[in-house]
Amino acid sequence: MTTFSNEQIDVMLRAIAPSRVAVMDGMSHLEGYDVRATMTRMFGFGHWDEIALEPTTLLYADETTTRAGKPAFKVAYRASRRLVVRNQDGEQMCTHDGSAVGESIMPDFKRGDCHDMAIKTAETQALKRAAINLGDQFGLSLYRKGSTDALVRKVVGHLTADDKAVS
Repeated sequence: MTTFSNEQIDVMLRAIAPSRVAVMDGMSHLEGYDVRATMTRMFGFGHWDEIALEPTTLLYADETTTRAGKPAFKVAYRASRRLVVRNQDGEQMCTHDGSAVGESIMPDFKRGDCHDMAIKTAETQALKRAAINLGDQFGLSLYRKGSTDALVRKVVGHLTADDKAVS
């Protein structure tokens, strides 16, 4: 059976560094680039994949107005992503799925940018939603009112190298 290394688990059990946490509209979250960088640091280049489970789907595109009453455009997209993590031999260790909706509102003359932002938001949020299944380093503890304290402190049943030597 393929499993995470002791070093990987040790890092995943640590509390998340507060400096990695961003706050927007009073909600704590990790930036998409931070999750991708952490995936690469934890598992290595080419040892994790983000797979679209279905095409990113337009939910709506509406004309609206800004708070100042100027013409604006609002769109939303839904995305579903699968995160696959492999060990250094290329064997699959785990798979997690996530889905999200991304919405964007921009001035009417920026319709293309509005679609672009909503698509990127949905796809990145879906990846982040899948990644939280890997624990606190991927933002799990933030769901507890923005806490950076370790939520997962121990993995029951994980044998360390010392445990294996004794058996």
